[in-house]
Amino acid sequence: MLRKLAVALSALAAMLVAGSAAQAEDPTTLKIAGILSAGKEAPWETSFVNSMDRVIAAKPHGLDIEVNYTENVSDNAEQVFRTYAETGQYDILFGDTAYVDAIEKLKDEFPNIMFVMSGSGNQGLGGNAYWIFIHAHEPAYVMGEIAGKMTKSNVVGAVSTFPADDTNDQINAFFSGAKDVNPAVKQKITFIQSWFDPTKSNEATSAQIAAGADMIYQMSGAFEVCEERGIGCFGNYVDMSKVAPKSIVASAIVKWDPHINWLIDEWWKAKTTGAAFDAPTAPKWFTWAEGSGDLVLNPAWEAKMPEDVKKLVADSVEAIKSGKKKVELDLAEPKSD
Repeated sequence: MLRKLAVALSALAAMLVAGSAAQAEDPTTLKIAGILSAGKEAPWETSFVNSMDRVIAAKPHGLDIEVNYTENVSDNAEQVFRTYAETGQYDILFGDTAYVDAIEKLKDEFPNIMFVMSGSGNQGLGGNAYWIFIHAHEPAYVMGEIAGKMTKSNVVGAVSTFPADDTNDQINAFFSGAKDVNPAVKQKITFIQSWFDPTKSNEATSAQIAAGADMIYQMSGAFEVCEERGIGCFGNYVDMSKVAPKSIVASAIVKWDPHINWLIDEWWKAKTTGAAFDAPTAPKWFTWAEGSGDLVLNPAWEAKMPEDVKKLVADSVEAIKSGKKKVELDLAEPKSD
């Protein structure tokens, strides 16, 4: 009896292996839906689209990749994901923000599709639900060093959206850099409690300037007051010097390239082996050395930087990228001094 059971189990295992092998593919195309929380012109979304364009041009695994975008997705996220999934034409549904609720409802219904969520407000679901994270704390640290060296008032500020892991990381690193080179620095922090509100952002910037800040990490995307008052401001996600050429000192650039390539590798592995998707439950992120970002100086400000500041920037970039210097990933909510 036991021998018959063993033979049956062996036969079943062989059938499963054969079935898995039969499902293996050799894909030549990949179709992706980019599900964006704002318009493609917004800095976060622009960084994603730019990275996707570079990956498409590089043709990983020789794939011809097509990407279609839906912009300004908010409360209707589940319906947008479902509409793409039900066409049966898309391999990866790539959401650029916290879409965990929508993905959790759909992922088991469409097990052959890779679902992707990004950043804070998500949770690891495993299976075919992948969670990526972008931390720009390393270039933010170097921008803080610049602010600490160039401030005349020793008051350095940050105006941001909400306290979250992917905003706190940059703010904490920025102030760490400023204080490492200038222990006299006092930090001022304002969260406007909105992902985009130029009026609140400008009011917060004006209040920080009134409190003495002459170098501000402007993470909420409004630079009118910076330009009007002629202070030094710092941008993130994309090069903001084109938006505010007089005030932007530098920008911490976000690059999704390694994240997109990793996801495509995971998709390729599943498709070519016939294996099920097996996403880690922890978020996947990459360092500056691994290609996740960059630091861009505004040439107008770089031209008037003291030579010792330029050297500090160059040395810090080299040290961080080479691994000689480690910038702490601090996700705690920052407070004003």
